[in-house]
Amino acid sequence: MTNVTIDGIDRKIIAALSAEGRISNLDLAERVGLSPTPCSRRVKRLEETGVIKGYSARINPTALGQNVSVMVQVRLSQQTPADIEEFMSAVHRMPEITECLLVTGNLDYVLKVQTENVEALRDFVLKELKAIPSVSETATMLILDVPKSTI
Repeated sequence: MTNVTIDGIDRKIIAALSAEGRISNLDLAERVGLSPTPCSRRVKRLEETGVIKGYSARINPTALGQNVSVMVQVRLSQQTPADIEEFMSAVHRMPEITECLLVTGNLDYVLKVQTENVEALRDFVLKELKAIPSVSETATMLILDVPKSTI
């Protein structure tokens, strides 16, 4: 990503697209106070410079039968390149893991995990996550509500 100057109109465009990614260019232009052509140029520039990384749909996990959402804190036994590669390879193979964050502090990773029910969560943590040789500790936090999300 190149260093790009963002002005007030760019920020309005970013906010509008963050809230409603499928908004038409015409509606977006009207919302941010531009005509359609300059608005389209700005969006394209934001995309080309990496400010806008892409567009996606927000999926309701319960509509897919994923009724339990948790955050799992993970500590690795060691942080050798081989251990990290082994862990990341396993993470990419596990569809229950919807996000993986490398963090600082006394943890190594925080995972967002979604499963059908508590029994499936138990099986996932005990039989899959803790079975990764480089994983030394996990702690699971149940997500009760998501009052704010930009994802």
